[in-house]
Order: sequence, then structure tokens, then C-alpha cells
Amino acid sequence: MGGNLREQRISFYLKGLFMTTIYVRRLTALLLMATLFDSARAQDDLLKLYNDSGEARRPVAATFKSDHIVNAESNETIHQHDLAVNISHLFDDIAGSHGGIKSFFGLDNSTDIKIGIDYGFTDRLMAGISRSKGAAEVRNGNVYFNSLTQLWEGKLKYRLLQQTADNHSPVAITLFANAMLSTRSALEDPSSDIHFQNLSDRWGFMAQIILARKFSRNISLAILPTYLRRNFVAFMDVNNLFALGMGGRVKLTSRTAILFDYFLPFRSKNSKQYFRQQGVDFYPALSIGWEVETGGHTFHVSFSNSTAILENQAIPYTTRSWWKGEFRLGFNIERTFTLRSKNP
Repeated sequence: MGGNLREQRISFYLKGLFMTTIYVRRLTALLLMATLFDSARAQDDLLKLYNDSGEARRPVAATFKSDHIVNAESNETIHQHDLAVNISHLFDDIAGSHGGIKSFFGLDNSTDIKIGIDYGFTDRLMAGISRSKGAAEVRNGNVYFNSLTQLWEGKLKYRLLQQTADNHSPVAITLFANAMLSTRSALEDPSSDIHFQNLSDRWGFMAQIILARKFSRNISLAILPTYLRRNFVAFMDVNNLFALGMGGRVKLTSRTAILFDYFLPFRSKNSKQYFRQQGVDFYPALSIGWEVETGGHTFHVSFSNSTAILENQAIPYTTRSWWKGEFRLGFNIERTFTLRSKNP
């Protein structure tokens, strides 16, 4: 019995990896096809971003204006010796069973709050730490699957490759990884996903490869193959999860833009069926935002069906549906400070 279960788990992980690889190949192919189709006009447009210095292989700047798209990470890193302070907030559902006038369309409650600090060690490497409330959710009073709160995050981000104006490097590649720790009290209930026995049970991790391209002055797209790990989960939840994300930016004016990001998690069929029997359905996380840049500030106003801000929770545990009005208002404020000039 144990051997069969082990074989099923191995088979599921291999299938998840195989499906993720297929999706990445397809989306990468579409990205490259679009690049070739629009190469002449896009190249001319991008070359206008630079002066006539003759350096055609200079990197393309500002694929995105922030190190985040909406909830998803972008390919951007902050500059060396810069310190970025982020404050994010998500309210409750605008409509649906949790929203409406009784909760003033979700404004009476908050599902998650996050405060973070990032520092640029170089123009390519940044690190950060954050603290978030966590979007704990319990359904039917006894179904535990996403009870993590009081979340600390440590993260690293490295810009491996930059897109160049002459298409010598047609895409930008950035690597991202984080570790998440819950400091909330453990429950005695053995069916709970926070029935922690060891310190290691409190940890979760995420790794991403961020592929991005700026097609013109106004349009940027990103693809985000993602792996998530949570050391301790509830019955029939999954410890390891593959997901595929996509994000984009459409510039409206010199200081404003429309943003979106979307994550499709590849949860096992058995896990989805079990939770559906308990009255819980999982949905892809979709966020749509409006960006305003004002000097050293970047301000985002967004709508999302995810109740969580951290991707470690938002990707595997989004249980609200856009079609049912279960989306919420959110905002993010980022302020960047330059602590020391690179060339004093």
C-alpha cells in the first residue's frame, strides 16, 4: 500500500513537471513568434529609447516600472544601494457571500496586509524581508487547508540576463526564490495544517524563472514557471506544486499603465476532488491593476480574486471566483530611497 502511494506521488510530480515543461515551451514559442513577427517595428521603437551613441546592444530599460507586476514578481531589480519600502493591502470581497453592502463592499475587512523592505546589493542582485498577516481560511468549521498567518518572508532576486535593443538577447531572464515562515501558534487538532511538530513544519518555499520581453515602448509581457513547496500540509493537500504564471503591462501615459498577472496551479486531480467534496474549489489567481508613478513612489490600485498577497499562499490557495463577484480591492505603495551613490 505504501509502495503504491509512493509511486502515485512520484507519478504526480513527474506529470506536473512534464505539463509545466509543455506549457513553458508553448508560451515561450508564442513569445518568440511574436518577437519575430513584430521585430522590425519593435526594434525601431526600442532603439529610440536610447541616444545615438552607436551602442545598439545596450540593455532595454524599464520592462516593468516596479519589481512587482501586481502580486507577481517582475524581472526588475532595484538599483545598487537603493532601499525600497513596500506596503500592500487587500480588502475583502466586493460582492458574493462575503461582500455586498453588509461589509461595505469588502472595505470593512482586510484579508491580508504586507510590509516589506528590499535592498539592492548590485544592480542585478537584491534581497528583501517582509511580514504579512496571512490569508488564513477555514471552511465548514473543520476543513483545514490554509491556516497559515503571521508570515515572515526572506527573498533573493537575481537578474541573470537582460533584453538588448538589437534583439541579440530577445528576452530578459530573472531568477527568484523565497522562504516563508509562519510564527502563529500550533493547533492540537491533528487534522489541522498547523499541527506543527517541528520548526521545519512551519516553512514554505518558492522558486521562479521570470522570462520577460518589452515588445515596444508600451507593451511588456512576462512568463513565470513556478515551483512551490510547503513542508507540512493538511490531509489531501499537496506538499509540492507546479504553476505557470503570466503577467503584462500596457503603458497609457508617461506615468500610468494597466497591469495584470495570472497563475494557473497544477494541483493533483485527487486533491481537487477531495476538497470539492468538502465544499472548497480552487481557482487560478488573476489580478488586474492600475499603476501610477510619481517620482520615487510607485502606486498600484488593483482588483484580485486572491485573498493573499504572498505568492506562496495566493497561487495554491485561491478559493474565490471572479464570476461570483468574489474579488477585492487592493493597493500597493512602494517608496525607493537611495542610500549611497555608486560613484561618490
